Amino acid sequence: MATSTLRLMRSACQRTMRNALCEAAVMDSIAERLQYLRKKAGFNTATEAARAFGWAVPTYLGHENGDRNPSRETAKRYANAYKTRWEWILEGGPRLDAPKDDTVPIVGDVGAGARIVFNGEPQGGYDRAPRPPGSSPDTVAARVRGDSMPGLAEDDWLIYYDQRVRGLPDEWIGQLCVVWISEEEVYVKKVFRGRDGGPYLLVSTGGLPPIEVEEINWSAKVAWIKPR
Repeated sequence: MATSTLRLMRSACQRTMRNALCEAAVMDSIAERLQYLRKKAGFNTATEAARAFGWAVPTYLGHENGDRNPSRETAKRYANAYKTRWEWILEGGPRLDAPKDDTVPIVGDVGAGARIVFNGEPQGGYDRAPRPPGSSPDTVAARVRGDSMPGLAEDDWLIYYDQRVRGLPDEWIGQLCVVWISEEEVYVKKVFRGRDGGPYLLVSTGGLPPIEVEEINWSAKVAWIKPR
């Protein structure tokens, strides 16, 4: 075999070994494991993930950038959101999926105008709620506060929904959904479409004027409403 051919084969083998080593090294730090989990969950940026889950943005950015490491309690919140083991986030090793249990995280409160305020780290983490029948591993709950959803849910009732999707599927028109107008503006509303494909109309149960929006960034269909 020609010397040049042997040299090319050796170079290819070295690249393959180097790539394999790099892939293994990617998971060496807490920051890199958080980046992996965030991308796997479908979030392009750390800020987007932090706002979606109600985490303090500077704190999460510091953890994902490697400026500081999360505490055990904070790692548990990340593990809840990313459906993994908190031990894997802190310690690495073979990745294990989070064990299934009979509860789901309560990720926020439904307040005035049926707007959801997500729980962040200053609130001390997530509460838990009973898992509803037919739920998925992505099911979460929001807790109704006061008379924010009259005629539909009373104070301390739970609104359950599954993993959010981009935009709003056509089959969800007329249904009760959690809708993200932006990462800071999230509502539980019935969604209708304006005439001739016009703006979306977000309709509440309390007789408030509909909210008219041109675009829905994310949505999740409400799957279950339950007294607590």
